[in-house]
Amino acid sequence: MASNQHSESPHPETAGPTVPSTALPITLLSGFLGAGKTTLLQHILKSDHGLRVAVIVNDMAGINIDASLIRQTHRLRKSNEKIVALQNGCICWNLRGDLLEELLDLWKLQQFDYVLIECSGITEPEQVAETFDARLTEYLEGTGEGIDQITLETLKEIKELGGLEKIARIDTTVTVVDAFSVLGEFQTDELVSDRQHVEKKDERTVSDLMADQIEFADVILLNKTDMVDDHTKGRILSLLKQLNHRARVFETRYSRIDPRRILNTGLFNLEVAQTGYGWLQDLHAMTVQEINGGNAVSLKSKSQDYTVQSFVYSQYRPFHPERLYGLVYDNWEHHDDEENGDERMEEDTDSLLEEDSEMADALHNKFPFPSNETIMINKRSHPLLSPLFRSKGEFFLATRPHRAGEWSQAGSILSLTGGRPWFCTLSPEEYTTGDKSVDRLVQHDIKKGGEWGDRHQELVFIGENIDHDGLRGLLDGCLLTDEEYETWQEIMRDTARDDESKYEALGNAFEDGFLDWPGDDDDGEHDHDHAHDHSGHHHGHSH
Repeated sequence: MASNQHSESPHPETAGPTVPSTALPITLLSGFLGAGKTTLLQHILKSDHGLRVAVIVNDMAGINIDASLIRQTHRLRKSNEKIVALQNGCICWNLRGDLLEELLDLWKLQQFDYVLIECSGITEPEQVAETFDARLTEYLEGTGEGIDQITLETLKEIKELGGLEKIARIDTTVTVVDAFSVLGEFQTDELVSDRQHVEKKDERTVSDLMADQIEFADVILLNKTDMVDDHTKGRILSLLKQLNHRARVFETRYSRIDPRRILNTGLFNLEVAQTGYGWLQDLHAMTVQEINGGNAVSLKSKSQDYTVQSFVYSQYRPFHPERLYGLVYDNWEHHDDEENGDERMEEDTDSLLEEDSEMADALHNKFPFPSNETIMINKRSHPLLSPLFRSKGEFFLATRPHRAGEWSQAGSILSLTGGRPWFCTLSPEEYTTGDKSVDRLVQHDIKKGGEWGDRHQELVFIGENIDHDGLRGLLDGCLLTDEEYETWQEIMRDTARDDESKYEALGNAFEDGFLDWPGDDDDGEHDHDHAHDHSGHHHGHSH
């Protein structure tokens, strides 16, 4: 569903009473600190919507300031709303347990028609939503791994009552966005831990978390629109629509909105939310057009009024790892997942390169790792990369023919991590889903690549005034040349070599300064002496 932009009056209409279903419907509120979530909660609780609303607050601080504010307001009103403050933490295993316990208690009371859950500013809404996935609760109840006794008893009781779907369901996910700060947040290199009271080992970035919150929402409230001019507001609205095509977008002041816009909308669907990101939909649309006889390489912005648009890059030839490294190493800060957790690459100038590798040393001399300040200057001054807010997708490295690489960029931060095996390296039984439309898309990718199957570059870029030809040329310059590609194919076709021997030959032919991808050595698939950074991720289709 395409985004719908609306402007809300400071005096919203009153929603009529709604007879609740047996399962408590839930609206999940996300957004950064200061965006207006608490103000929105207060507004909803004060509004005459005819619903008895329970509020669950997940505040990261030891003292629940937000809950205190709401309690003060509603003690004066002698309201029927119930406030449940979940202490100390992100939505993780134990807080998921707390949440299930509270929801079960609220359901048993049979005194409420609706539940509002306010996530902390650092929570990824998808994590909360997964609490309501029946597969998760069944798994947890079945294994009991890492779960306390109270939570296990709660899960058992929920199962006996017919499952979580009988108790509660997510109805709507809402993200509140601060119009005054959102564009700046996409340019910062700050970590979440730089701003919030969270453990320093939390290496998530502000820009990436903001993208996650926007991309998962059914409804986006662009708040504080009175603090930006019309041109800036238009840029932001265009960006939101590109990041999330399906969300309903409303402009608000002081978080005032008709409660019917965010209560009992029936918009939420976990599977749709997990596959409905703007970048993923763009890849999906491109492939569907190709199957139907079109030839879409880039997609025009649906909004012609403003300049934020998406560009899809697709090529069935591998990147030369050294040239790709040369492009990315000093234009983005790098956050790459390792087996023992994420490490900020700028804290160790050798972290992209393995210490005991002559090849790594040579690459380090050729590409000395710059400071954060230099990287930020480079990114902001680069004529082709500076317009980019977000990019996402899969890439194909010449030295890593067994797995896709996952590319994820938000603002000045780029993450390159190891992803799924290419479908062409698996037996059909391993990737067939039973969904004819999905299986058709997978087969299309495998056949399109000919001899080398679905190995390919498939990246979506979202930004302002993107130079499509320039960006395509920049990326094409990282591909293997005709001569290099012939060498690559000769190695891959050599039937006298086993896979390990092929990987070693490819590593000798093409310098690769990236880190090894976690899991390769464990599987015995890809153990060689030179340095690597493997990356891989989602396929461009909904499965």
